[in-house]
Formats: sequence, structure tokens, C-alpha cells
Amino acid sequence: MSVLSKVLLNGSDPRVSKKGSNLRLILAFTALTIVLTAVVIVAWEQVLRPYYYSWVARSFPGTENASIRYKFEQRGEHFFISMTVDLIVVSILLVLVDRQQRRLVEAHEKLAHSEKIATLGRVAAQVAHEVRNPLAGLLLYSEHLKGKIAGKVSDGEVELVDKIIHTVNNLTSTTEQILSYARPIKLAPRKVDLNSVVQDVVQLLSTEIAANRVETQLKLSSSPVQGMLDEASIRSAVLNLVLNAVQSMPNGGRLEISTGSDGEMLWLVITDTGTGMSPDQITKIFEPFSTTKSRGLGLGMPYAQKIIEHHGGEILVHSELKKGTQVRLELPVHIELPALTGVQQ
Repeated sequence: MSVLSKVLLNGSDPRVSKKGSNLRLILAFTALTIVLTAVVIVAWEQVLRPYYYSWVARSFPGTENASIRYKFEQRGEHFFISMTVDLIVVSILLVLVDRQQRRLVEAHEKLAHSEKIATLGRVAAQVAHEVRNPLAGLLLYSEHLKGKIAGKVSDGEVELVDKIIHTVNNLTSTTEQILSYARPIKLAPRKVDLNSVVQDVVQLLSTEIAANRVETQLKLSSSPVQGMLDEASIRSAVLNLVLNAVQSMPNGGRLEISTGSDGEMLWLVITDTGTGMSPDQITKIFEPFSTTKSRGLGLGMPYAQKIIEHHGGEILVHSELKKGTQVRLELPVHIELPALTGVQQ
């Protein structure tokens, strides 16, 4: 039992009270061992012992071999019961140890990935911060220059200044995206209806949806899909995901958005018939600055994941190349307290 105790003590979840959790595990495993022993004894008594005793009697007949028969019968019985129970218990322990080792490896890999992302985010945020102020100055100077030359130069030259202003605005938007991703998320949860969020996002993107000739189908729940959510961040996450879906269908397609709730969890599913992704691309979609688009930073999916995870939810992606992508958001109705504190990734 000492080996078992060590395994269970080391394998307990640190988020749960260790003392109570370990005691329950030890008691449960002890009960399981007793039950297994009883089952093995019954199996021996009812099934195997008659055959074994018969074999011993045939192998060692006569009264002169009575003591030998007794030793074989008793030792065989003890050997079978103890070895069978030990094998079962050790097998269960090995399964538990293997599972804990796999969880530990996964946790280490996830921690290393998170540290990599955090470092990358901090560097990018520092660069964006240093660039933002000069860009604001360039925009101010360009607009001032445009006002000065208005009516004094040709329309073509004025158009060049407009292109400068447009480029500066694009660069400013890019720096803001980087800073938004790197900035700690602070949630202010209140009752929010996902149906309303979806309708607002689709309306906001109506111009781009029409430009890409995308057919939109909303299969929203007939009743409100409400939960305690931070409306601004959830709206931003949904906007990024719907925009990704629309942009994956440059030659037209079908966009389907559905919502639902079971009282404990909310879900929102976004399905498109776009270009889809390969398995290798799917493994990288939550890595910052990893994108298959010719334009874009590759921060939409990582930012959406960051928001959903801060709400205590999960984002699941299924995609097939040239067939389309489905993104499913799952959110708890009631946000957990630890998710209320913004943690920088």
C-alpha cells in the first residue's frame, strides 16, 4: 500500500484539496483491491479448485502422500490468489502511472509553448509600442500636407498623399492588433445573449459578406443563449472568427452560424465552405503570426482562443482541405472566478 499511496499522492490534481483527494483515492483503491480479492477467491473456489485438487490427488495418491497433497493444495491456492490479485493491482498502477506521465509531458509541452508565445508577444508588443507614436506623427504630417497642397497641385499628386495616409492607417491598425493581443485581458462579465452578438457581427460584416458573395444562414436558438460574459471581448472574438470564415471564401460559399445552450454550457458554431486547412495547418492556427493568408498578422485565432480560455471555455476546430472549416466555441453559463483576472500570455 505504501507504493500505491506514493503514486496516488503524486498524481493528484493540485487544484483539488490534496489531503481529501488523496484519502478518497486510497480508500477507493483499497475497496477495489478487496473486491478483486473476493472475486478471485470466489472464482478459485467455484471454478478452479475442484480441477486443481483433482489433479493433485491423481499426481500424489495414497495416504503416504497426504502431507504433500495438503502442501500443494494450500500453497497452490495461496499462490494463485495472491499472484492474480497482485497482477491486477500492478496493472492498474501501471496504467495510472502511464496516464500521469502522459499528462505531465503534455503539461510541460503546453508550458513551453505558452512561454514561447508570451516571449513572442512581449517582443512584438514592444516593437508595436515604439512604432505607434511615429506613425501617429506621420499621419498628422500627411493630413497637414494634404490640406496645404489642396487646390495647388494635380489630382494625381493629391492621390499620392491619400495613399500615404491609407498606408499609415493600415500600419496603425496592425500595431493596434499586436498591442491588443499582448495586453492583459480584464473581463467585466454581465448577462450577454450570444444570439444578439452573432446578429450584430453579421450586420457589421455585411459589406464584406456581400463582396465575397457569401450566403449566410443563421440557425440561432429560438430562446436566448445567455451567460455571464464580457460582451466586448466575446464580440471581438466572434468578429475575428466570422471574418476568417468569410475571407476563406473569396469566390463565394456558404456561412452557417448556430447557437445553443443546455443550461450549463453555451455554444456557438461557425461553419464555412471555404478553402479549409490541412492537419499541419490546424496544429498551428493558435500560434501567433502563423497565417495562410497573403495579408494579415495571424492573430485572429490566437486572440479568440485567449478570450475564450479566459472565460473558462474552449475553442474547437475541425477542417478539411478544400472542403471548409467548422469552429465551435463552448462557454460556461457562469464564469469562474479565476478567469476574472487578466493574465498576460
